[in-house]
Amino acid sequence: MREVIHNFWHMCNSKYPLNVVMSGISYCDKNYRIERHGENLFSFEYIIDGSGVLEINSQTLHPQKNDVYILTRNSDHVYYSSEDHPWTKIWIVFYGEFAEYLFSQYLPEDTYIVKNCNILSYMNEIINISSASHKSYSEVIDEVSVTLLKIFLRLKNHLEHKVLTAAEQIKLCLDVNIENRLDLNDVCTQLGYSKNYIIKLFRETYGITPYAYFRKQKIELAKHFLQHTQLNINEISVRLNFADQHYFSSTFRAILGISPSEYRKSVCIQRGD
Repeated sequence: MREVIHNFWHMCNSKYPLNVVMSGISYCDKNYRIERHGENLFSFEYIIDGSGVLEINSQTLHPQKNDVYILTRNSDHVYYSSEDHPWTKIWIVFYGEFAEYLFSQYLPEDTYIVKNCNILSYMNEIINISSASHKSYSEVIDEVSVTLLKIFLRLKNHLEHKVLTAAEQIKLCLDVNIENRLDLNDVCTQLGYSKNYIIKLFRETYGITPYAYFRKQKIELAKHFLQHTQLNINEISVRLNFADQHYFSSTFRAILGISPSEYRKSVCIQRGD
């Protein structure tokens, strides 16, 4: 058996809203078997190939190629590969208040497997972040937090087994690109709708234009960075792909009525930092 593991155990800090414990890729063999009882950890494991068994909280499941299996906090579980076609899988182990929030908001309780749901691009993104030697641990968890949110949205929509309406497709496109510089023409190209149709439909459905919604969601993510990371104002501006720090600060003030630095200061006062 061969594994590529990125280990952050020694860097974890209970003060962080999210901690990444480990991430990696496992090329399992027939002897692969892991057993845990009641650990305060979450894990996403995406099966690139192969099959196996997951026994968790009195359920027996059979994750195979293109499935995601989920190990939840405080669960009793054992999982192992099949002998004739062992798993190749990519995974992340994490914990923290932000993780608990994401599970409570986006996944039904006692969800342990999501069948036929390809999240490989997101998992590769996590591995790339984890393996970047120039990144500090705080930078790793900041970036992984956003990628995990994308994964939760993907799993949620897949589990609901619903065909998204055109308005929901537009909203999802905006949500998963929240850190990017997304032009409405990009949305038109991706979804095949005209710009006028997208604006009209989105406003009729959500009471706000796509541009205003996208800008508001960027500021919501900026609030998360200001509360839970050490990123400075310019770094947050760059992370969220604003044209410059001045435009970011003016947008933040226009939406919330205070500057980013004033917001961070008020949060620190409330927490007693």
